[in-house]
Amino acid sequence: MAAGIDRGELRALVREALKESLATSAAAATPAAGGFVGELRAALARGRPARLSVSAGSNADLDRFAKAIAEACSDDALKALILSGDVHFELARTPAAGSAAKAPAPTKASAFEMSSGVLSEAKIVEISRTHRMILVGSDVVMTPLARDKAREMKVELVRQKP
Repeated sequence: MAAGIDRGELRALVREALKESLATSAAAATPAAGGFVGELRAALARGRPARLSVSAGSNADLDRFAKAIAEACSDDALKALILSGDVHFELARTPAAGSAAKAPAPTKASAFEMSSGVLSEAKIVEISRTHRMILVGSDVVMTPLARDKAREMKVELVRQKP
C-alpha cells in the first residue's frame, strides 16, 4: 500500500485515465481519414494559418490525400477554413521513386510534429516512410509497441516540453 491507495485502486485509476485519454484522441481523429482530420484540427488549434506537411511520393499517397481532403470537407467549418486559406499544405520532401538517394539527416524542420492523440506502432510505420524524427507533444500518448517500432526502424522520438 502506497500513500493510502491499494494497488487495485491505483490500477483502476490508471485504466480510467487512459480510457479518457484514448476516447479524447479517438474523437479528434477519424479513422476513415487516417487521422488526417485530427491532425488538421490540431494544426488549427496551434494557430492560423495552419501548416500541414503532406507526403505524396506515389499515386497511392496522392489518392489518400485527396480522400482525406474530401473527408475533411464533409465538416463545413473545416471546409471553410481550407477554402479561406487558413490551412496551408506543404509537400514533404521525399526521395524520388526508384532513386537510390539517401534521405537527408533529420532536422527539426524535417521532423513530423504530433501535438495530440495516440502514437501507435502503425502510426510509426506510416510516419517513417517520410520522416526519421517525430516531435511528440506533451498531450500525445505513446504506446510501448510504438517505442519499440521506432527503435527498430531508427526513428527518433523527441518529447516536446509543455
